[in-house]
Amino acid sequence: MTLNIRQAVPDDIPQVLGMMAELARHHGDEATISREMLHHQIFDLGRGRIVVAGEEEGLVGYALLLARPNLVTGGVGHDINHLFVVEWRRKAGIGRALIAAVQEVSRGEGAEVLMISAHRENLGAQTAYRDMGLEEMPLFGPRFKVGLG
Repeated sequence: MTLNIRQAVPDDIPQVLGMMAELARHHGDEATISREMLHHQIFDLGRGRIVVAGEEEGLVGYALLLARPNLVTGGVGHDINHLFVVEWRRKAGIGRALIAAVQEVSRGEGAEVLMISAHRENLGAQTAYRDMGLEEMPLFGPRFKVGLG
């Protein structure tokens, strides 16, 4: 199988939405974003970038990259907000390939830093990120949210 990593195009949205739904279910959530909403956020407004991993049978993974301006340095950092590989293709290096591709995108755009998070229980991801040379960041303390809708 030949792996092709590239930036998503609008025709990828249906497959990406399916993977987003799987990722949301995995985290006990429900993906409610529509095809039109995702297209608008990514392709019309440019609020993020999606990098996809494809093989002959279709897409097998994706990474959602978000820019985070640093108003102290004037630069920008990038955050891998989603990283997902379909279950039957995990442990095949696709996640690593997506992270490497996103690193190149971030470098090309002059980002100062690239960040990714892992759930405390996801020891496999934590180990993989360390093995890839990503530096663990100390926790800054509790994080809070308030719904606005």
